Amino acid sequence: MNLKLGVIALSFLLCVFSIGWFPRETRSAKEDFPVLKGPYLGQNPPGMMPEIFAPGIISKSYFECMAFFTPDGREFYFMLWGAPHGVIVFTKEVSNRWIKPRTVSFASQYDGKFSLSPDGNKIVYSSNRPQDGSREPLDFHHCWIAERTDTGWGEPKNLGPLINLEKSYSAYPSLSKKGNLYFFSNREGGMGEADIWMSKFVGGRYAEPENLGISINTSLNDVDPFIAPDESYIIFCRRNGGFGGYDLFISFREDDGSWTKAINMGEQINSAAREICPSVSPDGKYLFFTSDRRTHKPFSEVPITYEEKIEILNSPGNGNGDIYWVDAKVIKNLKRG
Repeated sequence: MNLKLGVIALSFLLCVFSIGWFPRETRSAKEDFPVLKGPYLGQNPPGMMPEIFAPGIISKSYFECMAFFTPDGREFYFMLWGAPHGVIVFTKEVSNRWIKPRTVSFASQYDGKFSLSPDGNKIVYSSNRPQDGSREPLDFHHCWIAERTDTGWGEPKNLGPLINLEKSYSAYPSLSKKGNLYFFSNREGGMGEADIWMSKFVGGRYAEPENLGISINTSLNDVDPFIAPDESYIIFCRRNGGFGGYDLFISFREDDGSWTKAINMGEQINSAAREICPSVSPDGKYLFFTSDRRTHKPFSEVPITYEEKIEILNSPGNGNGDIYWVDAKVIKNLKRG
């Protein structure tokens, strides 16, 4: 009898020992994040209709938005909204495998929408974080920049008084290859609640911002600009502009530097829900955006079970907001059209 108890006790200790042998980070990474290999986190590329990006992996039951890959395709940055605040997170390819996402080193409780520079070495974003030693957050979100160093991301810097006015907000900044900065703001001189502005990067400094004019801005809310690296087109969001709460619009730059009248990107992209936070992959192959459209049936003919309800709430397409991607040929088609 004592021998049998001893064998059971020994077996129990061996189990505990084997579970605790591997470092906790290694175990959790293995248990909580799947094995992903290859470009675009190993996901099958979309066609001409938008698809949820990395469902159940990146796009889950939470509010995920913005999508930026580095030019080498080995790092991916996005944002998670929700209580207690939004946070910029990233995953990268290590030893031919994508690792579990983690927050960026400079993350704070004050930070908002962001974008990655075309060379992948700068993150520009909006934030009301305190500055100049103050403990009080700013009254408005302003544009900040963090630059890559040999050891990671450097300390963020405010982009200065020409971009960030004291009594207005500046948000969703986007950089071109030349360093020119595009953003939306409610500053004076605009045409609506918020307009899209551009500041040229000249001599290492940002110049006085210019309103992009009537081809792009309206009396409505024009926000979330993504500028093509070569500044040949701009994609942005407009509230109450067509199909739903926010729609994606696009404008192309003419040879003389002017912008074509912005057009709605159509029902192929937009829905009755919100479409926001556009971006295009560095290789120009895919358009990314965020939508809070629902992919589940709006109602059930039979009473839904508790288990079915929980499954829907814990999955993408539940209306919280997911990252979508689509073949960027949609951009070329709109230019031809």
